[in-house]
Amino acid sequence: TLLEQDVSPYNQEDVEYMNFLAEEFKKATGIDLRIEIVPIPAGNYSEKVNLLLAGGTYPDIIWWRDDAELPYVEQGLLRDLSQWVNNSEVFQKVFTEWNRKRFENFPYTIAINPLQGRIAVTRKEWLEESGINPVTVEDYYNLLKFYKENKCDYGITITGDMSRLDWIFNAAFGVNKMWIQDENGKWVYSKVTQGEKDKLAFYAKLYREGLLDPEFITTNWQSMEDKFYSGKVGMLVSTAGKVIDLYQQRFLDRGINTELVPLAPPVGPSGKGGFNAINVDKEPRGFSITTTCKNPDIAFKFLEFMASDRGQFLDRLGMPGREYNVVDGKIVLTERGKLWWPRFFEVPSWKAPIPLYTKPGQTSLNILHENWEEDNYFLMPQKYATMWDEMNNIYKEYAVKIVTGEYSIDKFDEMVEKWYAAGGTLYTKLANEYFNGKSK
Repeated sequence: TLLEQDVSPYNQEDVEYMNFLAEEFKKATGIDLRIEIVPIPAGNYSEKVNLLLAGGTYPDIIWWRDDAELPYVEQGLLRDLSQWVNNSEVFQKVFTEWNRKRFENFPYTIAINPLQGRIAVTRKEWLEESGINPVTVEDYYNLLKFYKENKCDYGITITGDMSRLDWIFNAAFGVNKMWIQDENGKWVYSKVTQGEKDKLAFYAKLYREGLLDPEFITTNWQSMEDKFYSGKVGMLVSTAGKVIDLYQQRFLDRGINTELVPLAPPVGPSGKGGFNAINVDKEPRGFSITTTCKNPDIAFKFLEFMASDRGQFLDRLGMPGREYNVVDGKIVLTERGKLWWPRFFEVPSWKAPIPLYTKPGQTSLNILHENWEEDNYFLMPQKYATMWDEMNNIYKEYAVKIVTGEYSIDKFDEMVEKWYAAGGTLYTKLANEYFNGKSK
């Protein structure tokens, strides 16, 4: 049984595809396999997984996101995959640097993919019309201002909080890593530093001047995309790679002949540019095998197959006659195939028979890979989860209210005091002990 976001037993295409994979798996291994998709209600995926497990449904393979798997590791529901992965020629061959480090640190989930990060993207003809080559934070501000004054309702929209903006602006303000060393060598949580305060003041300026969508708090990813396609905003911050390819195709489907341009992150007051540092502590999204699975060897063998050359051909291209056709010996994607996304892995080193990304999608990945750095990640121990939630909620409440003008930027210092009182003092102490211990 398989539980995965956006894969449903009520979607006939998903069912057909899983049956197709089972047939191909048998051809490759001789093992009979039936892949049963576990239904999950619409809504917040991680919350629905928790409800499903609480109700006594335990799939064999579960896809996770948002750290939802952490309590189930402590409960003993997820298998340590080391015994299989360490002896798998396939996984040892396809591991990227970041995937390998994450698995070594947290061997309960596995993923093979390009770096997962977000990048600013805009329309080429609008960018050229502006005459702006966005290199600095000020350039980005001027570009968004041009869009609002000449092209659309506002420069950029985001979804609910500042996390999308943070992907492109955190490094510019010196807060793209989780922890920052102050002048005395003490480690300080980045969201309570002067750099964070300066960044929120900049966001508040964007909001105040109408460059940031005033409806961002209630905007979900679907309405965000719709505002981009309909010309209400000139810029989005999108997941690099395939998602930008989908955006490109959807513009063309609407008869808008534009080329999307991914933008390098801006240089700011910190003197540098870049993206959010990448956490290699564990996979942010990945597959696990549960301890309730009766045939874990076969479950692993299936995941291994999907990471192999043959599995990648099936996962990246879809089904013949549906996502692609072979014409004169060449693979030609159908319209459906242009919107296809892999259900399991994206091995960056796999040699595809056709280009798998459009120019914008490939460019976005190139920019991300050129600018990535490793995060100094230290998460609050699970036994303090309630405290950690309260600390996060304090930050989120103040951040949104500062950006939207309900609070002045002076309230940032009050937020810092409350954050430390809610558990930040303990968290900072634990982090300093952790980092000082690592350096010895």
